[in-house]
Amino acid sequence: MKSDPVATDIPANSTDASIGIVVSDWHRELTSAMLESAVKTLVQCGVMEEDIYISHVPRTMELTFAARQMNIVQEPSAVIMIGCVVKEDNPQYDCICKSVTDGYTHLNLHSEIPFVFGVLTCDNLEIAKACATQEDNLGAQCAKAALKMVNMMAGLINS
Repeated sequence: MKSDPVATDIPANSTDASIGIVVSDWHRELTSAMLESAVKTLVQCGVMEEDIYISHVPRTMELTFAARQMNIVQEPSAVIMIGCVVKEDNPQYDCICKSVTDGYTHLNLHSEIPFVFGVLTCDNLEIAKACATQEDNLGAQCAKAALKMVNMMAGLINS
């Protein structure tokens, strides 16, 4: 029986990976912190800065469209979607969360690369700030998940 790399392993050297990041400018203070953590983590794991593609969208609702376009144009190994939806300041919270989640699921089911969901969905701004500004925030977690998924795909292809 051939042993494939464990999907939970982050490759020791990810220099062959290219990662797209689509980030919402809504709650920019928070999404920028998550973006910064994602990029820092990717670089620490060996991804070359020139192989990290970043695109900004105005709101969370535009993430899935931009992620799909990034996949088509840049052809990255994986795409991370970073955003933040806060329930207390948004009467359309449930609609936005469902739409983005459904779009994310559709992308993963109908694409050749993994898409990683990095959208904070919080009841209030205090919780969102606490989540976005911690050291191992959702951006860093998504960067690790993207590399693990790229590693998993490489294991399937090379088996």
